[in-house]
Amino acid sequence: MPFETERTILRPFKPSDADLLLDLYDDPEIRSLVFTDYVASRLEKWVKEMVSSQENFPGFLALVEDKETGAFIGHVGLIAADAKNRHYSFGIALKREWWGKRIGTEVTQWLVNHAFSKLAVHRITLKVLANNDRALGVYKRVGFIEEGRARKYNWNDGKWSDLISMTILHEEWDTRRGTKLEVS
Repeated sequence: MPFETERTILRPFKPSDADLLLDLYDDPEIRSLVFTDYVASRLEKWVKEMVSSQENFPGFLALVEDKETGAFIGHVGLIAADAKNRHYSFGIALKREWWGKRIGTEVTQWLVNHAFSKLAVHRITLKVLANNDRALGVYKRVGFIEEGRARKYNWNDGKWSDLISMTILHEEWDTRRGTKLEVS
């Protein structure tokens, strides 16, 4: 690592990145779209653990930076949920000023391609709140399909929101790309 997309660099976390991640999650709108529980008291510990444990991390974690300027954009991760069956969970969070620029789509597409073509992943799953229209659009464009819905799962801003589970399988990715990779 690092890896590159057209406009970004995905690199390992450094201890100094903890403040960037804390700043990212200090934005109440981002926090409300990413977390479904109260995290303020645990956020600093969670970020420090994420940054310090990546060498032993069962998956892929990366900080996302702008290729031209080096500016912090956000982070992305792929976590082994069931290593035996090659099932992974996906997550991404971007600073608000990068929304609407298709960076999320670019990074998500790259990581999905990387997971299926280089890491022999069979299934990638994610969870997204139903009120997160931007993220839902990204995931659908990349090829994720809704598998389930936990109704009225999260209370935020005076209303309930469903939690949607979405998945893309290796063979669906093959079909979208027009290729057939043999991965046992």
